[in-house]
Amino acid sequence: MQTVPWQAHTGHVNTGPSKWWSWGLAIFLAIMVFFSLISVALTTIVPYGELMSDWEVEEPGAYPEDGASEEQDDWNSSKEDWDTYVATSKLMDDMEELKPFHIWTGLISSVIAIVAIFMLFQLNPNAYKVVYGWFGITTVSGLWYAFKTQEMMNEFYSSFPEFEDSFWMSIQSGSQIGGTLVCNVFLLLIVIMCSMKSQDKGEVEESGFHRQPVVTFPANQEEEESQH
Repeated sequence: MQTVPWQAHTGHVNTGPSKWWSWGLAIFLAIMVFFSLISVALTTIVPYGELMSDWEVEEPGAYPEDGASEEQDDWNSSKEDWDTYVATSKLMDDMEELKPFHIWTGLISSVIAIVAIFMLFQLNPNAYKVVYGWFGITTVSGLWYAFKTQEMMNEFYSSFPEFEDSFWMSIQSGSQIGGTLVCNVFLLLIVIMCSMKSQDKGEVEESGFHRQPVVTFPANQEEEESQH
């Protein structure tokens, strides 16, 4: 019995897509769901409406135009404390109003992500459709939440003369929304890459590790076997 010697390179071997592209994305989603649920839990626990209960500030009343300088200074100090109290109370009330939106969007996106995680581990071809749905919900809700919170912070800071019409407030507003956009763009690129790699044929160059030896028999041995 003789074997044919190893031949030269003839092409590629199809190894199939690596399952770790889907599994890695599933692990990444699981981490994000974990932190998302923690955020939802903290939002549910924190009583924004009751945080101001221990802060007692009396309204200063009318300005003492005919009073002494000490009375006017005391009034100015009381007025500053009162304005801070009013602005902070308004901010806490606005945060309390946003709680249901943050909680429900967090829960809905987490449920969708959990479904996507199970489908990714099972290498379901429709898993990435669910991932894209989760990405769309989290992106839209995240941008809207960032816009609303920044709007509230701008209103809060505008109550103080030193921050009113400040250039830095515009920079802060743009940086928060821009940062949210950049993070979601990078996340979308990761999802697209994993989706493409999970469908890749996974071809590698053919080598001796992939080829099987071909066994041939001498002519006289084939004749003997045919006679038997």
